[in-house]
Amino acid sequence: MLMIAAFAFALALVGVLLIPLILGRLFTSEGDYSRISDIGQAYGAASAVISAVALGVVVLGQYRQAHRARLQALFDMTDELVQLAMDEPMYRQCWGARMAPDEIDEALFYYCNRMIKSWKIAWELRDLSEAQARAYLGSFFQSEIPRLFWHQHGQWQMRARLTNRRGRFVVVINEEYLRAIHAGPPTRTREFCQPSRRRAKPPRRHLVDADDINDRPTAP
Repeated sequence: MLMIAAFAFALALVGVLLIPLILGRLFTSEGDYSRISDIGQAYGAASAVISAVALGVVVLGQYRQAHRARLQALFDMTDELVQLAMDEPMYRQCWGARMAPDEIDEALFYYCNRMIKSWKIAWELRDLSEAQARAYLGSFFQSEIPRLFWHQHGQWQMRARLTNRRGRFVVVINEEYLRAIHAGPPTRTREFCQPSRRRAKPPRRHLVDADDINDRPTAP
């Protein structure tokens, strides 16, 4: 979109610069001044329209870029919270009721939620077509755990407003879930695995402490 906006703006700019030169070469005799005046007036109106269209395309491109950046920022923030809950199970109780039934490791449901969110952000940014989404979801719901996840958490998502593009994606998810249920049992049943041990990650430091500044050697 930004490339199209830049091309349209450049095209309008070239037109504004070149058309007067072309008119000057075509009508050089004294008797052509009135004709040049008429053409110039028409050109002025046309160039104004072209410039306005080019400006609109540029503004639209900037809006889409800002919208994409905002969605990505929201996704990154949510993804960090989910990742923290997956790495440190004690934080899962801060999300409210259990994400999964007692006999299922909650990390599996957190991961399912993460997968759906990644597809949702791609869908909203129009990087994922409906055919691709249905293909991914069709494979997704061949496993028992995603079916259990959507059975427990899909209903409250279906209560949201489903008239916009985001709502359409929820409808697609539910349709593929029902299609998988009607097709028969999952091809991959629930597997009982011991949770893998994770190495503790060092805490991130985003700010410089005052003590760190005071302890630094000063220049002589």
